[in-house]
Amino acid sequence: MFQGGILKAISVVSPWGDMIASGEKTLEIRSWKPDVIPMMDVALVQNKAPLHQDGQEDPNGYVVAIIDIVGCKPWIIEDSRQGGCDESEFISGYLAWEISNVRKLSKQVNVTAKRKFYTLTNSEAKAIAKWSET
Repeated sequence: MFQGGILKAISVVSPWGDMIASGEKTLEIRSWKPDVIPMMDVALVQNKAPLHQDGQEDPNGYVVAIIDIVGCKPWIIEDSRQGGCDESEFISGYLAWEISNVRKLSKQVNVTAKRKFYTLTNSEAKAIAKWSET
């Protein structure tokens, strides 16, 4: 259970956050690799607008779960379903981040969605700790 403190976040476009939180999606597909693996206690922020430009934000994001990113491997077409997509969406050279220890929040916490990994404020982290499940 996340107890509070410094909390990194990663944003995903709806409905993929809900799919990860429910266990339906176990891979996050990206064109880039995290600097550090594993990454434990990462806030999974869901938002509606894709963020393509550096500095772009969506003030209507919300945390749906705390996750661990435990691996990163080349994305293969056979992993499409675990990545929450159809085989027709496969892009050679992309990476599949392996997600585990998903802790769905009992209440969504509103935060600003940003690109790449970013640090949430102390007050956001405290609110997330309050609503994280054991």
